[in-house]
Amino acid sequence: MTVTSLPSGSPVPRRPLTRRLLATLAAVALAIGLAAPAAAVAETPSPSPSAGAAPPTLAAAPAANGILRPGETFAVLATLTNPGTSSIPSASATLSIGSTPLADDASLTRWLSGDASGVTLQQIATGTLDATAPSAQTSVSFTVPGTDPGLAGRAPGVYPVLAQTAGGVSLKAPTVVVIPADGALTPLAVVVPITAAPRTKGLLTASELAELTAVDGPLSAQLDAVDGSAATLAVDPAIPAAIRALGSSAPPTAVAWLQRLLALPNDRFALQFGDADLAAQIRSGLTTPLAPTSLQTYLSAADFTKPGPAALSTPSPSPTAAPGQPTYPDLATLLDIGPADQNVFWPATGSVDGAVVASLGALGTAEAPARVLVASSNLSARPSTASFAVDGVSTPVYDAEVSSALTAAAGENDTARRGASLAAASGHLALARTGSSDRPVLAVLDRGTDRSRVSLRAVLGAVASAPGYISSTLAAVANTPAAAVTLGDPTADASRAADVSALTSDEGEIDRFATILAQPELLTGRERAEVLQVLNVAWTGDAARTAVADHRAATQKTLDSVGILSSDFRLVSSSAPLRPWVRNDLPWPISVVLRAQTNDVRLRVQANTSVEAQASANTRLEVPVQARVANGEVVVAMQLFSPTGEPIGARQSVQVEVRAEWESIGLIAIIVLVVVFLGVGVLRTIARRRRTRAAASPLEVSEPPTPDPHDDQENPA
Repeated sequence: MTVTSLPSGSPVPRRPLTRRLLATLAAVALAIGLAAPAAAVAETPSPSPSAGAAPPTLAAAPAANGILRPGETFAVLATLTNPGTSSIPSASATLSIGSTPLADDASLTRWLSGDASGVTLQQIATGTLDATAPSAQTSVSFTVPGTDPGLAGRAPGVYPVLAQTAGGVSLKAPTVVVIPADGALTPLAVVVPITAAPRTKGLLTASELAELTAVDGPLSAQLDAVDGSAATLAVDPAIPAAIRALGSSAPPTAVAWLQRLLALPNDRFALQFGDADLAAQIRSGLTTPLAPTSLQTYLSAADFTKPGPAALSTPSPSPTAAPGQPTYPDLATLLDIGPADQNVFWPATGSVDGAVVASLGALGTAEAPARVLVASSNLSARPSTASFAVDGVSTPVYDAEVSSALTAAAGENDTARRGASLAAASGHLALARTGSSDRPVLAVLDRGTDRSRVSLRAVLGAVASAPGYISSTLAAVANTPAAAVTLGDPTADASRAADVSALTSDEGEIDRFATILAQPELLTGRERAEVLQVLNVAWTGDAARTAVADHRAATQKTLDSVGILSSDFRLVSSSAPLRPWVRNDLPWPISVVLRAQTNDVRLRVQANTSVEAQASANTRLEVPVQARVANGEVVVAMQLFSPTGEPIGARQSVQVEVRAEWESIGLIAIIVLVVVFLGVGVLRTIARRRRTRAAASPLEVSEPPTPDPHDDQENPA
């Protein structure tokens, strides 16, 4: 048989050609795939080539999304994947089809999972798979003419199809083919999420947005896929908020992406910020889901002092700021996703119970009643329509089987894998029409990442061209008459409710801690945004636990970012100041009060000292102290408080060694020294004068007397 790859999973256009020409075109389309390496076809991702112990797999994907109209050629591509380290020899391959159609979704699910009980098969084609080298794939294409006795005359339905090998390795690959039925068209609505990958930071950064909104970025792929479709968009408001928060510094591709989103005519509703898990919040005891409080911490004045692009401007007039002063958008403007349905809630698949519906339903209004999307697998019985109500709350029900298959197809970037998933989706859609023909069907593409433009387009194209269906919207489905329904037990992870309780408890500590800021919302708004991102429904299992643990560690680091730096102190006088430091690792200045007290009456300390600490710096302050006795060792306890009285950081104690008598001793010693020096100086001066006088006296005695001339006249010789 011809070794080739499967044609694109997008719908096959129907032209007014003869059946023979259609069959020829199908075979040619299969043969074209020889130009590209064969892709693995598997219902689960291919094992890593390095995993030598992984067994080989075989999967089969029918052409045309598994839709086979009477008289058309039936084409199936079977691919063998060898992840091992040894070659697999060539093997014969066969293709068989069930003699009767599958009865319902349960039998279809069992068949695709490998349970062939109750199924009778008829072989319709054979082929050969070449030897498969290690870490390689080999494909074989089966083509069966529409006139083949195994296909001709079959009634509409979903038929089991099996590709299997024999010889080198024995493998089986179940799939289905749908022979569509005529009848009235059934409304089909699909909800597509517009989301980014889960994260722990509050908003996407400029570099992340530039990557996501690039031509080949995931966010661009999402808009490319929904553009021109009737899909209802579920938009994470954190994405437009991240773009608007950057102001004039927003990447041009992100601005263009936002303008394009706002211009799309599709119906839409807003997910919770960060697509946070609604059910987990309700189960944690919250009566109202968390919502962002402020995004001011993400706004830079430099980005809002000049006009930005039109997509970033406020939708309503705002007060004109003074020249050179920034004009910030308010929270509602940052979160705007365009005209949207209000009070629509989409909890994680399978997580809904009566309490969740009741709490979310209470958030609705008379003008915009609440609507809670629920998976059909979450109901106690198989639904008969997509419009339901639980205790009076509107609960549009999406088909879990169809949604699961479409979600799997959207996540497959390989054409063959995508084709296999689309065939399963076609089977479930066909079975969904077996009831009333006017019963609407609702499907969703569940949250996911790494969806290519081609995959998303193929999925939405398959939905739009599904035989027997006509495109509709979520609003149209929800507005049809609703039937009462009972919810079954949820399958949600119970630990998520505990995570919510822990995160909200930490958030309460941040709220108290933030009172040291002139604008507490800079810190509290950031904390709320990050909590919502950590609660993203895409975080599951170990990844969810890691995200929560990392965020709680970061929160504790924030709470420890302000503290006291000090050491033991020796007081050598009766009064002197203690000079501790206030450490502030936050990027904003803070106002705190240092309260000090001693454990001993021997030392008096100023009780309160106000401090204005600079951002990202250590600020020194002086705390006056006074000794009441001569000496001793005293412990001084110090604690920072916010202006509202909230304790900040850890309490710290320092040992103060008081040696106040040293001051008196020092003064006495100085006085004595001064007196001694003065006395010595006086004595030396007196001694010097005495020595001077003593040295001068002999000169005065030895000098002869001066004769008197009158004596000579009175006594002549």
